[in-house]
Amino acid sequence: MTNSVGSKSRTTIIEGSPVERMLKSQRVVIVIGAGGVGKTTSSVALAIHGARLGRRVALLSIDPAKRLAAALGIELGHELRPVVFPESSGIKGVLHAAMLDQKAVFDSMVRKHAPSPHIADKIMRDPLYISASTNLSGPLEYMALARLQELSESPDWDLIVLDTPPDSHALDFLARPNVLSAFVDNKVMSRLLKPIVMAGRIGLGGVASISEKVLGGVTSITGFGALRSFGEFILLMQEVIEGFHRSGERVLEILRRESTSFVLVCVPQKAAARAAGALSNELRHMGYSLDGAVFNRCLPRPVIDDLKNNSADELTILRARAKSEDLIIENLAEEIHGNQESQSIWQLRVDEQTDDIHSIVGILKFSELFGRSIP
Repeated sequence: MTNSVGSKSRTTIIEGSPVERMLKSQRVVIVIGAGGVGKTTSSVALAIHGARLGRRVALLSIDPAKRLAAALGIELGHELRPVVFPESSGIKGVLHAAMLDQKAVFDSMVRKHAPSPHIADKIMRDPLYISASTNLSGPLEYMALARLQELSESPDWDLIVLDTPPDSHALDFLARPNVLSAFVDNKVMSRLLKPIVMAGRIGLGGVASISEKVLGGVTSITGFGALRSFGEFILLMQEVIEGFHRSGERVLEILRRESTSFVLVCVPQKAAARAAGALSNELRHMGYSLDGAVFNRCLPRPVIDDLKNNSADELTILRARAKSEDLIIENLAEEIHGNQESQSIWQLRVDEQTDDIHSIVGILKFSELFGRSIP
């Protein structure tokens, strides 16, 4: 495994560590990983180091830790907010961050894609919309990609860092960023809503008898009034969902650009390594490739050096841990390399932290680890 940024073509040679070369040259960095491996913290650290290098950075997090958000001075919301650093931080660029809130993102997408402000307001007052935008599981990931699309089209940002969901379906939204559009394409749903669609053309008053013929006993169970309310909601949402679809198509193009990088975050533990290997394999099947891997919470280098020079029996457990970490990282690196086919990636081992990083000073110190040379 080499320490190159990857086999993607570059128009210029940029000095610095492989991580810094990525942060200087790429437009989008997408951070993936299982839950509990420090993925969100790593995303923040990469974004801060990008700003340290003088770039204008936008950070999108969809799994914000409250303490981390508080450390950055960022509240949950759709809008990017500036992160203020101490003058002594050496930050040359700027960092704005959004800790996304599902309802706020939904509302923004509706306002963007609805045919008029009046219809947007009507949609957002609908009880079905209020329930879906607040309680529906899963769509925040898709909304984050839509937000990514908006930011990538803005000249205000040099680098966009996206923190992804930590669950076992962490890559589903990368495979189907326009998944919401399938809702209106579903044949069964189209059959059920056919009378309502017709109502948009001939008037709701003339459609009741048609609905009974098409839907049979459905309306006698649910009541046509309830079904009609649902159908009217779908009609209102039709252009919005089509807007989601168009955004999804543009997101697919962004994800496959050479200026987009994927970074895998893991910890040197067997279960985490298995999950990371599965994510790497899944990513390859989707047609994407990794540029780098961050191994968090490793034994600090000074401890490892002391172990080599000290044969005391009480250090046996630490020596076993060091050996286990090396083996896990080596095996996972080989697995990732096999999944990458011909592309190589950089690796970064990040020491386990003893200091609290949930403060602006702590996260700044942690982010410096992402700029050091990779041994």
